[in-house]
Amino acid sequence: MRIRDQLRNGPMGFGAAPLGNMFRNIPDEEAAATVNAAWQAGTRYFDTAPFYGAGLSEIRLGRELAKHKRDEYVLSTKVGRLILEEAETGKRDFGEKGGLFEFGRANKIVYDYSEKGTLKSIEDSLKRIGVDRLDYVWVHDIAQDFHGDAWLAQFEIARTGAFRALGRLRDEGVIKGWGLGVNRIEPVELLLGLADVKPDATLLAGRYTLLDHERALQRVMPAAVEKGIDIVIGGPYSSGVLAGGKHFEYQKASPEVLAKVERIKAICDRYNVPIKAAALHFSLAHPASAAVIPGASRPERIKEDYAALNTVVPDDLWHEMRVERIVAPDAPLPIDPTSDVAEAAASAEVAASPDQVWEKIGGFNSLPDWLPYAPKSELCEGGRVRKVGNHSGETIVERLVAFDNDARSYSYAIMQSPFPVTGYLSTLHVTGTNGGRTSRVEWTGRFTPKGISKVEASKLFQGIYEDGLKALAAGFESRR
Repeated sequence: MRIRDQLRNGPMGFGAAPLGNMFRNIPDEEAAATVNAAWQAGTRYFDTAPFYGAGLSEIRLGRELAKHKRDEYVLSTKVGRLILEEAETGKRDFGEKGGLFEFGRANKIVYDYSEKGTLKSIEDSLKRIGVDRLDYVWVHDIAQDFHGDAWLAQFEIARTGAFRALGRLRDEGVIKGWGLGVNRIEPVELLLGLADVKPDATLLAGRYTLLDHERALQRVMPAAVEKGIDIVIGGPYSSGVLAGGKHFEYQKASPEVLAKVERIKAICDRYNVPIKAAALHFSLAHPASAAVIPGASRPERIKEDYAALNTVVPDDLWHEMRVERIVAPDAPLPIDPTSDVAEAAASAEVAASPDQVWEKIGGFNSLPDWLPYAPKSELCEGGRVRKVGNHSGETIVERLVAFDNDARSYSYAIMQSPFPVTGYLSTLHVTGTNGGRTSRVEWTGRFTPKGISKVEASKLFQGIYEDGLKALAAGFESRR
């Protein structure tokens, strides 16, 4: 089952690796606050793994998800390692990334890609997380970065063990789907070439980013599109170097990598676009990309991620990225017609000050006051969710994603609707014009069509936006 069809709240997920005390000893309360911030922002897809802190990430994530109904979110974890009750007495041997979770639990971790090990891993994860089922399961780190040249032997064990077990669980309806969870393209390429297994999706971390994407672009992404296998993008900030950090591939970034990051940042600065925004929009622009799951261990990072996702990136930025060879010439960009993502945008000049206009439309429950399409609106979940009724009697459930009263802007996602789209994210923004005596209102949206063309989807929302802003402007004009 394609994971993109399960993500009711858009493509943004939460990568829970940092909750396993990645790089530092994170207090329980800080980890809990981070998960809660993600939930409040609208995140409904959470990914974890036994490896992350020897089960610590699963335990911490489970504590917070227990506060919510299981049907309200999508959950994935991984198999390939078993967490034992005994303590590790020697130095952990995890290839290139041995020091990632030195602050995690001391439990011994062993590899096991067999069928028996897979079923045992799932059973243990269910207990640690405290849930009765998983949605997606990834076969974890079956690649050279952890196994060296022996990775092919481990892959063969997984092919006859984990792959078959997960395929059976999927076919029986126990899980929705399975695939790999890796940091290398070679195992994904090998998986996509197999004839006797049928994965549903794959989590590929760090290999389709603004900084590093050419090999995946040539060897993985086209095959994924052809076979209808979704790619979940992990590590969209390339281990943090695209988000102001100094790590690339979980190691100190080289001078060459830092120089390229500076080139990217210079272009972003010219267009007043956060580098995080360019990174997220790039990773999601490929038709194979279904979701992006940046990791976080601090609540404020969640706000940054959603602000980045909802940033309107000027077309000229992408043109410059391509001209300057920051991105591969054939890499799909949001400006390309080949991208699955559709957009709509409308604007109107309003004969009123920005404060007056914001007072009219800035309330999350104010749609009936100015939007003809929505004569009814009801708030719930503490005012962060609105249930909008249209003239046809249909209900659209929308969640507030970001709100900035000073900037007179808010963004929201559609959780449930009759519209033939998924991953809908929209922003309303009011700015002053004519010295603040009049205003300009902009309404933009991004979404993935489902069963209709991009042109049809864009036309649908374009009409709603234009009619709404026209009615808003007319209402203020009648007061003059």
